[in-house]
Amino acid sequence: MRNRVLELLREKKSSFLSGEKMARMLSVSRTAIWKNIQSLQTDGYIIESSPRRGYRLVKIPNMLFPAEIIEQFPVPTKIIASIPEKIYHYRQIESTNNTLKNLASEGASEGTVLIAEEQTQGRGRLGRSWSAPYGKGVYLSILLRPPLEPRQASLFTLLAAAAVTKSVLSILPGLNIGIKWPNDILIDNRKVCGILTELKAEADLLHYIIIGIGINVNFRKKDFPPELTKTATSLFLANNNREIARPKLAGKLLWEMDRLYRDYLAGGPQVVLTVWKEYNLTLGKQVTLKTVSDSFVGLAVDLASDGALVIEDEKGNKKRFHAGEVTLRNWAGEPDQPIP
Repeated sequence: MRNRVLELLREKKSSFLSGEKMARMLSVSRTAIWKNIQSLQTDGYIIESSPRRGYRLVKIPNMLFPAEIIEQFPVPTKIIASIPEKIYHYRQIESTNNTLKNLASEGASEGTVLIAEEQTQGRGRLGRSWSAPYGKGVYLSILLRPPLEPRQASLFTLLAAAAVTKSVLSILPGLNIGIKWPNDILIDNRKVCGILTELKAEADLLHYIIIGIGINVNFRKKDFPPELTKTATSLFLANNNREIARPKLAGKLLWEMDRLYRDYLAGGPQVVLTVWKEYNLTLGKQVTLKTVSDSFVGLAVDLASDGALVIEDEKGNKKRFHAGEVTLRNWAGEPDQPIP
């Protein structure tokens, strides 16, 4: 009901709409309309009221409410966040991935999204923590149940990285942004986004995939922990200290994820690899790749069909890597500062 009241106010734009007319249109009482208006006002919507003319929507809060996110879709999505009820919004949560795992185990449908204004225990790859202060970023997790084998799940990290990059560029065209294998989103060699993909599977059965995404949107320099001030950045800083509308970015991201996911199911791995390569910062570069037990230096020459990075050493030997920490090397052959 609240979403329907908001939709009516939005349709009227800057004009007033009477509570009596809304009540008739929605087949509810005027008291119900008034209660939903109050609820919207409590959440930060600026709604002007007039005893004779009704209500008028004046300003929308920069909050990640489902109705505001879906409003950004150019056309409706098919799977991810296809209806507002598929988006769970939290003001504060420990971890969007962990909570969505619980929902997945309870039977949540494919395309369910969990989004938060703040994470208190956000996680990155290799167990690293992820700074996620209130109202500064886009922190969300997406539940997918693809009809694939577990070994095919590795491409979803690349798919998410491509979707993030496309959504950022749709808002900030011309930004110097790209992807360092497999999923580090960098702006001028500083990390702006983290992606954590987790799954539940048996030997030959994939139950679900959860893709967690955290984007530093309106972070100021003071919002970063001291150890990240030289390696991390935000869209706010990259946009000459101008704020980004977070609902708009979240909407663009979910829409791109939905489109890429459906294209992948229809067209196979090459769809993901082609889009990822459009924004790649790794292929054609000298790199150092560190695994748990070893490191390998060479030229990053290609991606395998499963998303593995192919590196060629100075003797022409090629090796595929499915995981590891990549450090890009500059023109003098010295490694750039690794991105955490």
